[in-house]
Amino acid sequence: MIWGLLGLILVVVLLALTITQKNVGRALPLAAIIVVGIIGFFAWYQDHELKLSKQRIPAAEVELVDMQLSDEARGVKVITGRIRNHSQRYTLVEVRVQVSVEDCIDQHCEVIDQTAVTLKPTVPPDQARDFRERVYFNSTLAPRGKAVLQYQVVSTRGE
Repeated sequence: MIWGLLGLILVVVLLALTITQKNVGRALPLAAIIVVGIIGFFAWYQDHELKLSKQRIPAAEVELVDMQLSDEARGVKVITGRIRNHSQRYTLVEVRVQVSVEDCIDQHCEVIDQTAVTLKPTVPPDQARDFRERVYFNSTLAPRGKAVLQYQVVSTRGE
């Protein structure tokens, strides 16, 4: 994409110089205006495409299964599981998940910490992929009862 943009800018500059051969003083401002316009268009297009990609796959079409939280060396937490893409049309390329740890004592649970994790799988339509990602919590996670993992898909991106 960047090479195409640079090539287009070069063509515009050369075209402006060719058209205004007799007056180079006119060619440079004209070329600068056109180059700024092209760069502005590409910036708008990328922003527009990013917004569209976040609307292609609803969170309800993404399923997280077999979610587990485990300890790695030196207290680092790791979340593992499987992502299923139930979209019939788009490939899932990013999932933002809110992960909460609840401390449950006698069927009463309270959230002791939560964080958001961005997973970047490539899951084609109607397929699944396993994942493993480090998770960073703000506290040391010392539940008094049973630690229960809760998770929710917050956002997705599809191509």
